[in-house]
Amino acid sequence: MKKTFVITASVMLLAAGCARSSAVSQPSHPQADDAAREGLETLKQLITNQNYRSMGFDNLAEVSTAVVGPEWKVSTVHLDRLKSYTVGADPSTLLTPSNETIYPVLVGNSVRSSISVSQAPGGYRASGFGKAPVIKELAKYHTGSSVVIWIPALNLYYVGEGSGPNLRLTPIADDSRLQLRAGVAASAREVFNQLVPIANNLKPQFPT
Repeated sequence: MKKTFVITASVMLLAAGCARSSAVSQPSHPQADDAAREGLETLKQLITNQNYRSMGFDNLAEVSTAVVGPEWKVSTVHLDRLKSYTVGADPSTLLTPSNETIYPVLVGNSVRSSISVSQAPGGYRASGFGKAPVIKELAKYHTGSSVVIWIPALNLYYVGEGSGPNLRLTPIADDSRLQLRAGVAASAREVFNQLVPIANNLKPQFPT
């Protein structure tokens, strides 16, 4: 059965198997990779017999073999820019490079979970752990040249390829509001054109 995600479903995906570093003190490091490796040790400590599946693992034994994979760059589309997008404009102008980077957590060659690393005073710090449902969907389409595109106000993630007017976005899930299919890349112009009316109808309390 195909998965159809609307805003509430996306929120559930983000909430499932996700822990923020506010509950765990994380030291800062001069290099993001070092922060990710430190974060992996914290992630392993957070996993229990009760939550290992929600954190993305098939069994507890996998946790000890988990390693950090290469970083995934993230760009954000803020609500105000999305609302102001006009037909035919360069879609890449909506993207803001994020100060947060995703590091997939691997067991063998399979993505199980993730570490989020953010810039912090004095360096980099692990800022989030898990997000297994989202990360596993992103991993289906992510390549070495991809960028993760996140639209906070709509709780939507895409895998981006290309640049400028040639930017293309791959949805990670079907969405009943859009004429897009999970796993099928579309022009970023087409995607943003469809998202503008949805963005304009959001209530003010949504994140920007």
